[in-house]
Amino acid sequence: MRYLSSIFIAELICLIVAIATIWKDKNAFGKVITCYLAVALVTEEAVTYFAIRSIHNLWLFNIFIFFEISTILYGLYHCLKEYTNPKPIFIIGSGIVYLLYFSFFITHPFTDLNTITISVMSVLFTLYCLYYYYLLLKDEHFIEIKTHPQFWWVTGVLFYYFGSTMSNIFDGLFTVKIISYYTLRYCIYIVLNLILYSFWLYSFICRMKQQKLQS
Repeated sequence: MRYLSSIFIAELICLIVAIATIWKDKNAFGKVITCYLAVALVTEEAVTYFAIRSIHNLWLFNIFIFFEISTILYGLYHCLKEYTNPKPIFIIGSGIVYLLYFSFFITHPFTDLNTITISVMSVLFTLYCLYYYYLLLKDEHFIEIKTHPQFWWVTGVLFYYFGSTMSNIFDGLFTVKIISYYTLRYCIYIVLNLILYSFWLYSFICRMKQQKLQS
């Protein structure tokens, strides 16, 4: 039970719902996101296990960041391509992020957390989400927002990465301990994860209902 953090439970629930609702989706998006959730779940449990035993675990985060970059970029591309050709901005954006990711380890050991890439990708993902909203508002076709899966998936991404960006900017203000040995920054991180997975879970349910209507 010591390993069952709130984030782990949220990821597990989200993974189970994803398997039940979008794994068999005709689009590859469903399988990609489901696999990502499985990787996130294993990583979260491994990180917690190492932390409890006081074993260095930042290298696990560095591995996970690569999967995170690839999956979120793929998901945002999948959502944006409904309204525009996002290839040019994604080639530039992904090029910058991957270059930063790999170049970081030229000057730093793999055991150092790749904070530069985390900060840049958070800003980039936030901008892509805002661009999605802009295109959505410009689109002349009517959509039912409350049941539109892409909208809720992107909204989860926006909340998480915008919150992460603000947390990185004001990092010095969030080091105060508020619950036992947990810092305010860590509590914000937990809340952001719960928001992300809540929105994603709802988007999976919306997608399942959408598929039933289309069948």
